[in-house]
Amino acid sequence: MKTHYHTIIIGGGIGGSAAALRAAQNGMSAMWFTGSKTTRKRSRSQWVMNLDNIVGFHEDVIKNQVIKTLKRSKEESAADLISQTHYYINNRLIIQNTIDRISEYYPNITIIHEEVQSLKKLERKFEIESESSKISTESIILATGVMDKQPILTKQNKKGLKETSAKWIYPFANREQVLYCIRCEGHLTQNHHIAIIGNDNICAETAMMIHERYNTDVTILTNGDEPEISDEGLKLLTHYEICINKKQITDIVSKSVRELNGFQLDDNSVINVKFALVSLGLHRVYNDIAIMAGAELLDDNQPQDKRHIRVNNKGESTVKNFFVVGDAAKRIDEPIMKQVYTAQEYAVRAVDTIDSRKRKKIRLEILNNAN
Repeated sequence: MKTHYHTIIIGGGIGGSAAALRAAQNGMSAMWFTGSKTTRKRSRSQWVMNLDNIVGFHEDVIKNQVIKTLKRSKEESAADLISQTHYYINNRLIIQNTIDRISEYYPNITIIHEEVQSLKKLERKFEIESESSKISTESIILATGVMDKQPILTKQNKKGLKETSAKWIYPFANREQVLYCIRCEGHLTQNHHIAIIGNDNICAETAMMIHERYNTDVTILTNGDEPEISDEGLKLLTHYEICINKKQITDIVSKSVRELNGFQLDDNSVINVKFALVSLGLHRVYNDIAIMAGAELLDDNQPQDKRHIRVNNKGESTVKNFFVVGDAAKRIDEPIMKQVYTAQEYAVRAVDTIDSRKRKKIRLEILNNAN
């Protein structure tokens, strides 16, 4: 294994994948740390069930071609089966496809399924250490992301005991019935009653946007917390007939293991919904490596583990050659949309900037030697 690389990519989500693929195609040497099993489970990528809000990321792009091929071959029954089947295009599939492509075609990229444990910023390079590797590099691309705060529910487990946990929501989140991003998934709620789980102004704004865009019936569930919504927000919610229910959620109503039907509250009433959108803010930003590098954090009013990492329009932090892409990054001059395509865009910007600097250095050395 090499001990020095043009760049090291840290993070196994969509941002890290885009950076690794771009570095591979640019002919750069790179080591890509996708994370351990534990850290990969923390990624927002695990929660994106279906990418259908991005041009080109839709099953029909390939599905229609396959159906035409089968029909030309007189395979009508197979064509009918495919036409009636939904094929999810999600982050996990895209990430695995990227790993497979790099492994097969790009030996210049070393993929390590481990977590980076430490980073040291030296004068002209960075030193990275993981469970099995200690390597140096001229640049870092950090794509460790964030994790959303989950609603905590108390309900009976299989043993008949009451258990307070966030895990009760996971099966429905994995089936894209509990949502987290209005920009990514808000369109799914059209013509359906939806619950917004939260209690603050961001929650109120999300509820209003859902109603305004899709004329959807919305109920805010605070899950036992008192609302912290401005007077202006409360007036608008009243105008839109968006109710705020402060009762605690005691159970998830589900007629089958694959379908969300609503929430039971502690007064035994039931709110019938097909979708819920979680609006509780961040559980944490995975900024540990950036802190080790000495990068500046934003959001001074937040605890350290919820502060985003400051970047410029190239995705570069305040530490030269230390780039941050995806949800952990933030710009002060322009909002960064927390989207799959934005993570990819900034990953490409970072890799191309590193590549440009490398090539410029090589050319300068050639010219100096020529003189």
